[in-house]
Amino acid sequence: MANLSLWVLLLPLLGFVILGVLGKLMSRRAILTVAWGACGLAFLFALSNFFSVLGTPVSNRATAGDQVVYDWVLSGANSANPFHVSFGLLLDPLSATMLLIVTGVGLLIHIYSAGYMEDDPGFWRYFSFLNFFIFAMALLVAADNFLFLLIGWALVGLASFLLIGFWYQRRSAVAAAQKAFVINVIGDFGLMLAIFLIWTTFKVVDYHGVFGAISKQLPTGSATATAITLLLFVACAAKSAQLPLYMWLPDAMEGPTPVSALIHAATMVTAGVYLVARAHPLFEAAPVALNVVAGIGGATALFAAIIALAQLDIKRVLAYSTISQLGYMFMGEGVHDYSAGIFHLTTHAFFKALLFLGAGAVIHALGGEQDMRKMGGLRQRLPITFWTFLVATLAISGIIPLSGFWSKDEIIGSVFAAATSTGNTWYYVLWGVALLTAGLTAFYMFRLFFGIFMGDFRGATPATRPGYEEEEDGDEHGHHHRIHSIYDVFEVPAVMSVPLIILAVLSFFGGILGSLELIGLPKWSPLASFLTPLMADVHMPEASLGLLWISAGASLLIAVLGIAGAWLKYGRGFSYKESRNPLYLFVLNKYYVDEALSFVLVKPVLAIGRFATWGLENFTLDGLSKGIAVVFRGISSGLRRLQTGYMRNYALAILLGVVLIILYYAVRG
Repeated sequence: MANLSLWVLLLPLLGFVILGVLGKLMSRRAILTVAWGACGLAFLFALSNFFSVLGTPVSNRATAGDQVVYDWVLSGANSANPFHVSFGLLLDPLSATMLLIVTGVGLLIHIYSAGYMEDDPGFWRYFSFLNFFIFAMALLVAADNFLFLLIGWALVGLASFLLIGFWYQRRSAVAAAQKAFVINVIGDFGLMLAIFLIWTTFKVVDYHGVFGAISKQLPTGSATATAITLLLFVACAAKSAQLPLYMWLPDAMEGPTPVSALIHAATMVTAGVYLVARAHPLFEAAPVALNVVAGIGGATALFAAIIALAQLDIKRVLAYSTISQLGYMFMGEGVHDYSAGIFHLTTHAFFKALLFLGAGAVIHALGGEQDMRKMGGLRQRLPITFWTFLVATLAISGIIPLSGFWSKDEIIGSVFAAATSTGNTWYYVLWGVALLTAGLTAFYMFRLFFGIFMGDFRGATPATRPGYEEEEDGDEHGHHHRIHSIYDVFEVPAVMSVPLIILAVLSFFGGILGSLELIGLPKWSPLASFLTPLMADVHMPEASLGLLWISAGASLLIAVLGIAGAWLKYGRGFSYKESRNPLYLFVLNKYYVDEALSFVLVKPVLAIGRFATWGLENFTLDGLSKGIAVVFRGISSGLRRLQTGYMRNYALAILLGVVLIILYYAVRG
């Protein structure tokens, strides 16, 4: 099996270096050649990897493609427990799938960005960071040990910091980048502690060494297994924006819209879902941790879906929908169906990238406008965006036969199977949460869709002169042009619309990657079958076809009811009236979580910092140094007065000294 993962890493890294060093001197065409070429070639190598795994006998797929590039650390070779870490790259079904998603969707976002960022003065810097993001995520999913996973994990956080704060001239963008970085460092710390525990338990950090020793060294349900997996999940919760570490993701909308698509669809937030699937042998040894994964996932899915119901910024609606959909993925993994979690990750990459890029097309066409209250009636003016956005909205709502139906309902069906096979009330509660969230998802997504495209255009303002005029505050590009009428709105160029069409096709037909058991094809599970060599040790609960139909039918019915409710309320256009209803304001303000954190955590820490600045720096350190200076200045000032330069004064001083010496000895004697 030929492992070309090293090229998948090196090409985006090379693109980052070239653009970072020389980009400011290069033409836009040259910048795109480097950025697109690096990501495009990486995708081709990832595709070659995928077919290489596909052509390998099933029994050899889990290990045959592993590659050691070089020995990184070899310490204590003669001791009983040497520390040996290699820079190695995996090539197995899971890494091959993830590399395809990262590079494939990443390439489409690179292409789209050429149109979206066309006029931005930081064009070269943007594509340099974008290449770096692809490299960091590829390292994370291709590494064959926990230590290099940690390096990729941290680099992904750095890449997100650079891109979220790309427009660093805006204070809000810098604050959002700092918030994302700090919260993700919390997850990084959890991952580091987990790796320390893994080393002390197994004396190795490579995946095969750890997973192969679990049955002998880590009893199922042991405190060590639970501690390791819960620490791993802290990292997953931070990176994949789960409760209580979700707050950074909505604020990450301060970055360019294509960056949001990359973070939400192909990189960053998918890392947590990947890690649970990769480390599933550890999680299988910790049933308590798996219940926590499922519970946090379910709570997050419902929590974020409720917030999305009231949001008015189109990108924030999509941000909370991502948090909710990630909750579904963790729910699936929490009931042992890791393949379903990865399947939903895959389809979600298609329709969530499409939703963000579609939102970017709307924002681009409206001169930077993101407020849903100032949209509407765009169906005729943006036909490609309208139809592709509709496909993505139907997909995320779980409408058959689009991809979201097959992947999301496979998760809901797995939760239902766990409930019926065990009789555990906990799983029935999770199933109910999953169904309720499905209905809310359909409602808020079609609320968004109708608000953008249906009814009359609400963004027109009285024109003071022909054409456009600039706003003082500016948009995300720094130059907000006011749209005076619907006739000022035009469809995006081909470089932006072609990726939309490709993603729409993938969102529509992506369901063929999963199980089609519901329509009488029980053997049709391409992705699950592909991942089987890694999941052979997992025993998932199963339900009869009839029970799966009950679950899928209930989910589909609730989704249709959600769409119907959105049509009745918003089908003729989005009408918004200010409300003082406390419950509505509670949801609109996202449960006041940010305000509570600011009051409980941020303000006290700032107060302590200010007190420390005054007490330690100004009073103690500054005061002490100034006090010493005053003392020495006083002493030197006094001593200086003795140096008069007059001989008579010195003679008098000598005489007084002699007299004092004589008196001293006279008194003693």
